Amino acid sequence: MKKICIALDTSPSAEKIATLGYEFAQALNAEVILVHVVYDVSMYVSDYDPIMQYDGFLIKNNMDLIEDIHKEAEKFLIATAKFLGEPDLETKVLDGNTHDEILDFAKTWEADLLVFGTHSHSRWENLLLGNIATKLVKHSTVPLLVVPIRNS
Repeated sequence: MKKICIALDTSPSAEKIATLGYEFAQALNAEVILVHVVYDVSMYVSDYDPIMQYDGFLIKNNMDLIEDIHKEAEKFLIATAKFLGEPDLETKVLDGNTHDEILDFAKTWEADLLVFGTHSHSRWENLLLGNIATKLVKHSTVPLLVVPIRNS
C-alpha cells in the first residue's frame, strides 16, 4: 500500500480516526492525504439568487460565507496534520455529496486504502440522514479501514 486517504468530519471522533489512519500509513510507509467534504454549501446560505441584475449585499454575504466555510475546513485539516506531527501532510477540501465525493476522490487520487469512521447514530437518524459509512462500504472499489466510533 502506497497511498492512504483519510476522510474526516469535524466531530470529536476525527482525532481517533486520523490517529489510527496515520499510524497505519506510517507502518506501511504510505503517502497520506486528509480530506474533508463540505456538504451542500447552499444549505449554509440564504436562498437569494441574483434577479433583474440585482447582486446586492445578500449575494456578496452568501459568497463570503461559502468562502469562510472552506477556509475553516482547510484550517481544520491543517490543524489535524499538525496534531499528527506532520504539518506538511497533503490536505483536500471537497464539495458535494459526502460519500460520492470521498469515493470519487479516492479513486481519482488512486488511493490504496480509504480510512473513515462510523458514528453510532440511532436507526431514526440513519433513516432520515442516511449513513455515509454504509454507503462508502457498499459502493467503494477501494479497500477500506473502517474505524468504529461509539457516542457515549
